[in-house]
Amino acid sequence: MRKLMYAVAYVLTLGFAACGSDDDVDCGEANVALSEAAVAYGENQTSTDVCNAYRTALETVVINGCFADDEAKEALEEELKRIGDCTFSGRTCLSCTNSGITQTICRGENGNAFIVDGDEDTEDKDTGIPYSRYIELSDCE
Repeated sequence: MRKLMYAVAYVLTLGFAACGSDDDVDCGEANVALSEAAVAYGENQTSTDVCNAYRTALETVVINGCFADDEAKEALEEELKRIGDCTFSGRTCLSCTNSGITQTICRGENGNAFIVDGDEDTEDKDTGIPYSRYIELSDCE
């Protein structure tokens, strides 16, 4: 969720500055639509419709060049990869305790439980256990 908000803030900060589209797309409007879709998605990551609206807004900005630089484009493309095709519309995360150790556990796109350590530079660790089973066996909130 934190990465999502960073991506949205980055796009809003830099996206309005460089609107390189030759089409009829107004980059200012496209970036506002993306911001609104990102907020809606952040509030409801379980809705496929909300995910699809967010994906469409991301694609509109990327396809029409409504971003400031290559770094912004890369962040948008990474977000598109993260949300996938919206058959799984985001990650569900809980704080779970096992053997006295509390960790953030999220459901990954493959359905497995992933351990999230909070460091943005470190990839989440796939437990190899289905998320629903992990939650059954743990004390999660």
